[in-house]
Amino acid sequence: MFKLVTKGRQLRQPEGLTVGSRLSEDPRISVLVLEAGQDAEDFQEVIVPGLILTGQSVGGILDWKYQTVPQPNFNGRQITLSAGKALGGSSVTSALIFTRGQKEQYDAWGSLNNDPSWGFSALLPFFKKSEHVFQPDAYQRELGAKLDLPFRGAKGAAAVGYGNFEYAQSALWRSAAEKLGLPAGTDETDGETRAVSVSTASIDPRNNTRCDATCAYYTPVSRRPNFTVMTNVTVTRILWKSTKVPGDAVAGGVEYVDQSGVVHNISVTREVIVAAGAIGSPKILELSGVGNPAILKSAGVKPVVTLPAVGENLSDDMQVWVNSVAVNVEITADVLAANPTFAAEQLDLWSHNRTGLLSRAPCSLTLTAPSDLFSHEALAPLLKAARANISHYASQFSNGISAVARGIVAQHTAALSLWERNAERPVELFFQPGYLGPTPAAQRPGGANTNFSSITTLFYTPLSRGRVHIASSDPSVPPTLDPAYWSHPLDSAAHVKGVQFARKMLKTAPLSSINGGEFEPGEDKQSDEDVEAWMRTIIQSDFHAVGTAVMLPKELGGVVDTKLKVYGTRNVRVVDASIFPLPLSAHTLASVYAVAEKAADMIKKSG
Repeated sequence: MFKLVTKGRQLRQPEGLTVGSRLSEDPRISVLVLEAGQDAEDFQEVIVPGLILTGQSVGGILDWKYQTVPQPNFNGRQITLSAGKALGGSSVTSALIFTRGQKEQYDAWGSLNNDPSWGFSALLPFFKKSEHVFQPDAYQRELGAKLDLPFRGAKGAAAVGYGNFEYAQSALWRSAAEKLGLPAGTDETDGETRAVSVSTASIDPRNNTRCDATCAYYTPVSRRPNFTVMTNVTVTRILWKSTKVPGDAVAGGVEYVDQSGVVHNISVTREVIVAAGAIGSPKILELSGVGNPAILKSAGVKPVVTLPAVGENLSDDMQVWVNSVAVNVEITADVLAANPTFAAEQLDLWSHNRTGLLSRAPCSLTLTAPSDLFSHEALAPLLKAARANISHYASQFSNGISAVARGIVAQHTAALSLWERNAERPVELFFQPGYLGPTPAAQRPGGANTNFSSITTLFYTPLSRGRVHIASSDPSVPPTLDPAYWSHPLDSAAHVKGVQFARKMLKTAPLSSINGGEFEPGEDKQSDEDVEAWMRTIIQSDFHAVGTAVMLPKELGGVVDTKLKVYGTRNVRVVDASIFPLPLSAHTLASVYAVAEKAADMIKKSG
């Protein structure tokens, strides 16, 4: 999403609608949002909780489907990074989970920028301002729903709540997780995420439908005369009014192309706000001449603002699945996939009274601390080596840019401090009563009619850093994308330990009572080395790319300052996950909303 503020500003993605909606509260400010995708609010796979990630969402026409270069640490495979190509961006195609990261991670954002306003306590009012959380009813409480009310917002824009169904196996998993030493928790929003929880979701319980950024920030105010949204138009570049003073470029407009291929220009009176996500935002900046001059010239773009860190510092989460055959159970998500008649009946049930299997989205999860994954004897040498080799990896990941290298040293120093204090949360374990994994139904034990239990094992806190850059001045050419997955040894070591922990869960009572035998990784893979080799063949992105227009001091490879203004420009900001100074142990939507709410507040106060 991209946004212009004419008498005011311009945008893109969930952040774009958030900032646009808040700015348009002032009738003196005119806001235009330009969106490359379509309005997808009538897509059943968007609004029905149990149909998320199906149909045209992930992998379909609502997905940018970015492709990486071959990843050497994943056996040369190219990985797909999904991102929502629709009004509301990835809030339209996400898995609905609405959580926040660990308190100390946000505090590290503030410390890296010498600005406590980016710490957890200072961000909390913006988290709360973004959400309208509905308390669970008696049935939902019986299923494990429990809000941490002092940390939740009740008057915000985005409806957040719980679904109307949960598989019985989820309670077995939560009990098994607690038996393994993980504490029972509430809803993963109070800043302490090492807890076994039923998370809230982007669901409006009043009609049991997804509430994305369009639902939250646009539809209720779409008749405001000063708030205009255009869909199916792709921003190609920022147009500069003045670049005569070095380091003080002034945006005067935006160029975009419509569905027919016709190029249009729009003038901007005040600001341009780029909100196209961690892959799209650096692309727009580079096409506009903001970035590394060598990369820009190679792509045929005239440099306007020298800012070599644009597109660098990319990090992304990774996921892999552990699963076992489920016995002594009749209903899992596998039944929906295997039985079209039953699936149609469930859709009809949802349509008529918003109940049944499709009225829910998976929400049982926990975050793990380093001490859950490693013994002290195993972890200590890994952390010692990571400390000793900070400069080596910073050089390796910095693409030859000294400021970026200094920034990576600062980030790694902050992250390793969290590891050493047992405050990092490297791995999320997420339970699904049904099969999740890469194997087609026909190739699973028993074929399509077998039930499974699966634990998605997400690695959240990579030290690896990659990059994304344009390869051409032609906006239709995809960028060159290299997340450099598993390029730091602590990443692979922690993710492997997460998989081993998930396997232990499947064998722990009471979940073990329905364990009919592990399918993947498989009992033939017991050692960490065997599991790691297997993971390299199937691991995928979890679609939480961050950091490519990072908020850091310029001398540390920053692209934007703490007001989210792009260095070297007077009136261009970036407002999306690309500004995250460190990756978070959370699904990113709630944090993106908070960043956008804070951005809107800062812009309003700037006059």
